[in-house]
This record gives sequence, C-alpha cells and structure tokens, in this order.
Amino acid sequence: MIADERRRRLVNLVVERGSASVTALADELGVSSMTVRRDVKRLEEEGRLVSVAGGVAKPARLSLDATHRVKLGIRPREKAAIARRAAELIRPGDLLYLDAGTTMLALARLLAARPAAERVDVVTNDLAVAAAVGEHPGAQIHVLGGRLDAGNLSTDGPTAAAELAGFNIDLAFISASSFDLRGLSVPTEGKAIVKRSIAEHADRCVLVADSSKYGRVSTFKALPLRAFDAIVTDPALPDAVRDRATAVGVDLLLTPLPDPSHVGEHP
Repeated sequence: MIADERRRRLVNLVVERGSASVTALADELGVSSMTVRRDVKRLEEEGRLVSVAGGVAKPARLSLDATHRVKLGIRPREKAAIARRAAELIRPGDLLYLDAGTTMLALARLLAARPAAERVDVVTNDLAVAAAVGEHPGAQIHVLGGRLDAGNLSTDGPTAAAELAGFNIDLAFISASSFDLRGLSVPTEGKAIVKRSIAEHADRCVLVADSSKYGRVSTFKALPLRAFDAIVTDPALPDAVRDRATAVGVDLLLTPLPDPSHVGEHP
C-alpha cells in the first residue's frame, strides 16, 4: 500500500470511529506503530487529525463560541493558573492588550489587584475585562469599538481591527477557542481580522489558552502558531503541539494545574 493511500485509509478509519489507538490502526493497516505515528504526525500538521491521550481523533468542529456566562463555569481553576503564569510576562510600563474571554478575565482580576501606585494600562475588546481592570484605582482602559458580540460581551470586526493600529502595544495576550498545529481558527470573520490586527501591531504576542482548546477547528483561519512569541497553557497540551512550538521558535510556558485541595479558590 502506497503512503498516500495508507494515510487516506487511516483518516477514514478515525473519522468512522471518532478515535482510535495507534496499536489498533497499525493492526488494521498492517504496518508498524512507528509508521502510524509518522503518518499521524504528518496528518496532524495538515489539520486532518489530532493526537489525544491513548491515540488519535478527528478534529472537533466549533461553529459558534460558547457564551460568556457558559465559559465562566468551564475549567476556572486551570484558567486562573494560566492567568497567573501569563501575568509574570508583564514588564513595568507595558501597554497591554487583553483579548476577549474568561481566561483574560482572570488575568484582568490579577491586574486590578496590583498596588494602587502601579501603572495598569490596557487595551481590550472585552467589556467584562474592561470592567474588571477598572477596579484598579489608577487603571487606564481603552475599549475598542466595532460590532458587539452580545453573547461574549466583546467587540469585533473592521472597526475594532482598525482602532488597534492607533496603539503602540507592548504585549498582547490573545485568546483562543480552537487551535491546532496550523494555528488559531475562529467562527466568524470579524473575530479573525481583530486577531490578525493585534498580531500585526503588538511588539510581543502571547497565546493564552488551556489545553482543551487544542484539536478544535473553526471556519476562519486567524493566525499561525509562528505568529506568537510564546504560548501559556497547562501541562495536558499534547506532545505534538510542544514539538511544533519548538520547531517554529515559540516559547512554551506550561503552568502546573492548581492543587485540587484548593477547590474553593476564586478564579
């Protein structure tokens, strides 16, 4: 069986089953596990499959973002830990960009808790983030205009993207609901152009997302992984992403998950 035909059959097997182990695929295809792993690596780079614990799965398609209210209840402790690690990247005097999302909200709360004498200067397209940072007595907050995504309490579209060109942003924290080895994807074109604009106009760009966002794909391509200086996430990120980040020169900053005994800790 030639390689291309084998890979097509491998993809079909995974799509039919939803997921499959490397051993099962090797037996089905009559090849070694090493050959399957090489094929999976190539197919994952093409966005056709994703590595998961114990095997391979088809990418999950994300057609719509969950609402802000729903996101608040998803992995809050992981998001809080990731936000704390991301905050360590901030330098005194930085003009920051905080993208939309509840991990960004966790980061905004950390900024609001900083000493009153410390400068906190933030550009954001997220209304909840703006309100949270506004709890800091000396905060300077710049909220982008544009189309309102009411479910996510954020703005997007060409107006928001154009306004970003007017700021000298030192450090941008960019969120993601879906990414794979090719990069970030989003469900609407309006969100895509905002992410592209911030990557163009910020000195440093950091992807901030928990590992559950990996292996999902949305309609519009937004940014390749190489657009980022670093990725801040949790240790459950698959090895394939770690290898890809290293290959394209992106720093990978993994944060330990919070102690399970701290269940009552506020995110």
